[in-house]
Amino acid sequence: VDVRLSAVDAEGKGTPVEWQGGALTLREPPIAGSADIADVRYVLDNGNQPGLQIRYRPEAHQRIHDGTAALVGQRAAISVDGRVLMVATVAGPFGESMLLSGLSSIAEAQALEKHITGR
Repeated sequence: VDVRLSAVDAEGKGTPVEWQGGALTLREPPIAGSADIADVRYVLDNGNQPGLQIRYRPEAHQRIHDGTAALVGQRAAISVDGRVLMVATVAGPFGESMLLSGLSSIAEAQALEKHITGR
């Protein structure tokens, strides 16, 4: 399973992907990848909507913090196996974990958790 947190490149340099019927370009290398993930869990967000809580390995925290700090005010994307699940503007740096919200259903969130974790 290939899970990536990537910066969206406004200049179109990088890897092209589809997103909501249009095209985006994601910078390489990603800020975080599958090897950086310690745990993934299905959760309900503050609005009671389905999501995934992605917790990163301690050795990746500083790199992810620095990578997202450099993107404040810019867009980043989360993708699984090349499928972009979410694009959001980075409001502030993070490193220990992130919440992937806005999934279409509880079933989708649970299926993604199982796909990513193999459990």
